[in-house]
Amino acid sequence: MHNQLLLMAFEKAKEEIQTDKNSPRAQLLSNFILENSKEPYGEKSLRDKYNSLINKPDSTIRLKKHVEEALSHYLGYKDYRTFLESNNIGEIDDRSRVKILWGKNKITIVVSLIIITTVLIYSSLTRQRWMIWQVDHYEEVRFDLDEYDVGQLKLYKKERIEKFRKIEPDCSYKFFNAGGSVKVWYGKNNGKELEFFTDLGLHPETGKTLKPITQYMIDKYLCE
Repeated sequence: MHNQLLLMAFEKAKEEIQTDKNSPRAQLLSNFILENSKEPYGEKSLRDKYNSLINKPDSTIRLKKHVEEALSHYLGYKDYRTFLESNNIGEIDDRSRVKILWGKNKITIVVSLIIITTVLIYSSLTRQRWMIWQVDHYEEVRFDLDEYDVGQLKLYKKERIEKFRKIEPDCSYKFFNAGGSVKVWYGKNNGKELEFFTDLGLHPETGKTLKPITQYMIDKYLCE
């Protein structure tokens, strides 16, 4: 906690400049903080916090990080953590408690976080529904890296399972709905061969966006 740190700093300042007055002591500490940390902290703020502790002993004050470090240096300690440990202060604030815990258990904490993260990711993957492309349609499968390559697995989509098929239409196929909208999309596979599908989307092999069929494509490739 910062209470004892500030009280001890004011007590040392009292001895150094031989005065009980709060303002000059606060000014001395403010000057030291600026010189030590290169960051300012006003004399008034220090004086007000000190007066609060004197007038209300049960109150609790908070100091900025650069102030807690600088005042620890002023009192002759390496850092704030050392000040806490050297004075056997039991009521450590949450921020300091975390710093001390991290310093003593850094490797254990890091390893634990990695394990927890891995478990959460794997759990999320196995709960997610998946599908793979099988010849001319998608099928739902369980998540199994021993059985499938990562590139094969795709997030499950109900409409892909129900509506998306590869077809082999001929010239007599009904490529358009009554209103003129297309019923067939096309794209090239990895072998640069044209393939046709019953719904828009991405080509299962290449991942490229399929194109809607046109009369030109029908006449050129299917009705020769």
